[in-house]
Amino acid sequence: MFEDAQALLLPSLFVFATCILLEWIVSRAKGINLYEGKDVLCNLGIFVGGRLSQPLFVGYTFYCLKFLESVRPWELPNTLATTVVAVVLTDLAYYWEHRLSHTTRLLWFFHEVHHSSRSFNLTTSFRLHWLGRLVAPLIFAPLILLGFSANQVVLFLFANLIYQFFLHTKLVGKLGWLEGIVNTPSAHRVHHARNKIYLDKNFGGILMLWDRLFGTYQAEVEEPEFGVLGKFRSNNPFTVQFHKVPGYGALAGRMQQVVRFCKGS
Repeated sequence: MFEDAQALLLPSLFVFATCILLEWIVSRAKGINLYEGKDVLCNLGIFVGGRLSQPLFVGYTFYCLKFLESVRPWELPNTLATTVVAVVLTDLAYYWEHRLSHTTRLLWFFHEVHHSSRSFNLTTSFRLHWLGRLVAPLIFAPLILLGFSANQVVLFLFANLIYQFFLHTKLVGKLGWLEGIVNTPSAHRVHHARNKIYLDKNFGGILMLWDRLFGTYQAEVEEPEFGVLGKFRSNNPFTVQFHKVPGYGALAGRMQQVVRFCKGS
């Protein structure tokens, strides 16, 4: 599994960097201000922190699911049919993880990081909480108990997240008949928006069919306004990650005072 994930990771990093550069060039050519320097640096800082913590939490998720493999009563054969079903059910499990991350206070503590930027570009996809996969084994455990392998579930979840990188853009308009069937940039702009009509909509990873089935689908009908509700705004990666931790604000304030004192001395 780790070899498969690594095989996807390195090429994906090259593709990510290329797409970000192209989005910046095209947006500049069109006179669209998609990239704000401090916001991008914050997103990249969070990305670096995430890469440092990712092996720990990928391993944590994988070995929790692997333990369930050892105690489940049966195992499904690894065929094309079961692989397709595993992809679909992993996406369904992701839908519920994502939906619960918006509707339960504990999980929103982690997921709010991803929605905290007022900008929306490909680097926004990097804005994830470093501890955000803590509950993943609980969400994806039913798939293991059904007979799918931990290798499949973790790999398909990873592929699901890679797919979603390409959805974080304002340069791609609506995609016709695909809207409402698969996740698109338009559908994901709705998900990230704080407009009242858009709140808690479009939770699907690859498929929008789950949102249609469970009543959470919303088409893009007005210009999205991005960011979380309230006045929070920061381009400090640590503040974005931990501002909801009690006492963090006071600690950050004291650290800023020390920095200003050192600069003035």
